[in-house]
Amino acid sequence: MKIVHTFWIDEGKDPLKDSFGWCSAPYHLMSWALSCLQLRQFYENLELITDKKGKELLIDQLNLPYKKVRIELDDLDLGEIPVLWVMKKIYSYTLHEEPFLNVDGDVYVYAPFPSELLSSQLIAQNIEQDFDYYKELVGLVGNTFPFVPKPIKEQIDKKKEIQASNAGILGGKNHAFFKDYFQMVEQFITVNQDQIKALNPMQIRDFNQLVEQYIFHCLSNDQGIEVNYLLDPVYDPSYMEVFGNFHHLPTKSSYIHTLGDYKKNGWVCDQLAHRLRLDYPDYYRRISDLFESDQKSHSEKTHPVSKKDPYDKISSYSKDYLAKSEKEQFYRTDRMLTAICEKEGIAWDRTKFTIQEFKDYLESISNITPWKRILNDVYEFEEEKLRLIRSLLQYKLEEEKAFSAIQLANEALKDPNWQEKAELKLAANCKTIISEWDWSQNSVLFTQIKMNSIEENLLPPPHFYQTLLLWDQHHTEIIEYLVGPIASYLLSVLSEDSFIQMTDLSEKVCSFFQLANKDQVMDLLDEEIRFLAYSGVIHLSGKDYLIQ
Repeated sequence: MKIVHTFWIDEGKDPLKDSFGWCSAPYHLMSWALSCLQLRQFYENLELITDKKGKELLIDQLNLPYKKVRIELDDLDLGEIPVLWVMKKIYSYTLHEEPFLNVDGDVYVYAPFPSELLSSQLIAQNIEQDFDYYKELVGLVGNTFPFVPKPIKEQIDKKKEIQASNAGILGGKNHAFFKDYFQMVEQFITVNQDQIKALNPMQIRDFNQLVEQYIFHCLSNDQGIEVNYLLDPVYDPSYMEVFGNFHHLPTKSSYIHTLGDYKKNGWVCDQLAHRLRLDYPDYYRRISDLFESDQKSHSEKTHPVSKKDPYDKISSYSKDYLAKSEKEQFYRTDRMLTAICEKEGIAWDRTKFTIQEFKDYLESISNITPWKRILNDVYEFEEEKLRLIRSLLQYKLEEEKAFSAIQLANEALKDPNWQEKAELKLAANCKTIISEWDWSQNSVLFTQIKMNSIEENLLPPPHFYQTLLLWDQHHTEIIEYLVGPIASYLLSVLSEDSFIQMTDLSEKVCSFFQLANKDQVMDLLDEEIRFLAYSGVIHLSGKDYLIQ
């Protein structure tokens, strides 16, 4: 079975300027490069379907190793709704007269696909079930669209669970099916143009997925053709985090798909760049040189090129944060003061007190005694964050040294016996805050912002929390990452020694968590070490892991 990439550049788009959903434009090209190069590790018959601009970029400039290149996506008339970008992709499925598997450019494989999967009539990544945007859009289609194809209408009329087939990979032996599929999609789009054009931008974005993934699922069901899936058949909307696990590479993950909001996540973009640089340094340099050359060409017309230190952003962020008002810097304390006053019926005139003055005043009132510990805890949390941000003004880390640490970690983690050989050290830039309640606000690194209700801390008893501050250069922001018990103990042990052998560390961790299952503890420890090492928080090395 041939493996296919489908790539095109829409009119008016510049791949050296437009991000295509990523943090910035370079990551878009790095993604296509890593996806292609990893597929080429396992499949010689790798085909690119593209347009003239795509061929010029991926083949002429980046020299990616496709076996066959087909320029098929220029000058197509696929309806009058340009924002439905997915139409070109669905059209490309009709161009095959043999078994094929189309793989998205944000999918990276680290093992060949199972042979039984590739022998299937139809193939997709997994089933998505009951996603909210499908519910909304299927409801709109059923209630307001003048033409609803029979396979969709039957699903709606029977009130079946809304399922769609994720198209991270899509194809199969039954290539004739895709001609019927495209024909139905084209008719659906043509007849319902007015209704589609009336959708808002967010709905249009999601409508592309409905067109490709929901209609594929409905039609395959209607024709009674079984779809075999690479991953566990059904994922609910909470499944997403499994697809951003770059820290499981190079050995613990066989499939990564940076779908949706992963592309906007700073940590994911950094890990993508590190992975391409680690495994394919020539292509990483080629992409970097392409952007540097374009920037230089543009800059010469306006101003001289200056090589900006990426860590200048840290200093700028620190100065901006320190310049904020007290209410902004201590917004959590402010909200807790308000919540306590509402509970106790105390009036608070903000114009007469600073936050610290009013906190001190409240603590002098007898009926406020139960809340003193909480107030002090949140205030000390925000004071400590201020102190750590102030220290960032002196923080300086050379980019090459940072990458060398990631190289060492990667070399160690390649070795199946790394736990018997490696040693660990806490990085100088590791900054954490200890507290008795959870005050972290944006601790989820992958796909969403953690919505931690500050006021709910009035309810639980005190506990032990450790918040790790991680720098997100892409969004010029500090991520507050609440570490779990294993990571917290790990950081505590590492803070006591310059270096510690992994064997010694394992003994300490297992002894500390002696009531827990040892295998589970070791699995969690492995997970935390990988994440923290690739995040630059700990250094993982040893005499067997030296970068030449």
